[in-house]
Amino acid sequence: MSVRDKAYSDLMRELWGSPDVWNTKKSYTEIASKLGVDEETVRNRIKHLRESGFLLGYRVVPNPALLGRAFASLRIEFKDRDSKQAAIPRLAQTGGVINIGSTYDKSVLVTLFADENQDFQKLIANTGIDGQVTLVPGIGLRTTSFRMTRLDWEIVSLMLRDAERKLDEIAKQLRVSTRTVKRRVNMMMEDAAIFAMPIVDLRRTEGISYQLRVQIEPGRKSQVEKLVAAKIGNVVFQASDSQNGSIFGFTGANVAEGNEILEWVRAQPGVESATMNIAEKVVHAFDWLEGEVAKRIPARQVQRSSDGKRERTITV
Repeated sequence: MSVRDKAYSDLMRELWGSPDVWNTKKSYTEIASKLGVDEETVRNRIKHLRESGFLLGYRVVPNPALLGRAFASLRIEFKDRDSKQAAIPRLAQTGGVINIGSTYDKSVLVTLFADENQDFQKLIANTGIDGQVTLVPGIGLRTTSFRMTRLDWEIVSLMLRDAERKLDEIAKQLRVSTRTVKRRVNMMMEDAAIFAMPIVDLRRTEGISYQLRVQIEPGRKSQVEKLVAAKIGNVVFQASDSQNGSIFGFTGANVAEGNEILEWVRAQPGVESATMNIAEKVVHAFDWLEGEVAKRIPARQVQRSSDGKRERTITV
C-alpha cells in the first residue's frame, strides 16, 4: 500500500465517519486536525476526488427517529448475479430503503429506516424478491429528540438530494433570511436531527474497494478486530454484522493485495472464517424518503379578509 493510497483512504474514512458535519469549511478544519495535515492538503485531496468523478457530492438524511423508525442494515444473498441485478431497482422503490450497496458477488447490503419489530424477510418477500435476508447489527446513528418545525422540514426537503445546495438559494425559495436557514441547519446538525452522507461512484475509485467479512471465535472479537485493522492499515469503515462477526471496508491497489490480506486473516488465531468481496456500486434511493418528508410539511393556504383587500397565509 502506497502512502498516497493510505492518505486517500484516511480521508474517505473521515468523510464517511463525520455525518454530522455539513459545513465545508468546518469539515476541512476538523478533518485536517484528525489527519495531522493542513487544510490545503485536505482541500486538494477532496478536489481530486471530485475531479476524478469518485466523490459526486453529499445528500442530507433525516434521523430515522424523527420518522418513528430506526436505522437498520440488511445483507441479501441471491442465487446468482442476474437475480441480484434485477432486484436492485425494486429494492430502491421499497419503503424505508435509502441506499443499496452492491458487491461483485451475489449479495447486496441494504440500508433502510425500519419500523419497530419489522419482519425484514417479509418486507423483502413482499417486493417479489427471492433472497436470503440477514440483519446486520452494529451500524448505527445517534438518536435525537429534536423538535422539527415546518421550516426545518422544508429545508430538509430541499437538501435531500444535494446537501451542498447554497443556503441563500434555499432562503430565497422559502422566503426567509439566509441567516435563519443557516441557524436552523446548524441546530439540526448539532442535535443529530439530520446527517450529511457522501455520494460516490465506485467505478471511479483509485484502486479496489474491498469488503472483508470475518467470523471470530467467541470471546476473541476485540483482539482479532485490532489485529485485522492494524494489518489492513487503511480501513474506511468497520462494523459488526453479528455478535462474533465483523465487516471491514478498505481500499487496495490490486487483487493480489486483497488476496494476501485475506490469507493472512484466515491464518490468525481466533478467526473461524473470512471472505472478501469487491464493492461494485452504491445505488441511492430518494423517492420514499422525499415522500415521508413531504408528509411532515403542512399545506399553506391564503385567507382573504371580508373586503378582499387583505390576505394572510395559514398552515392547515
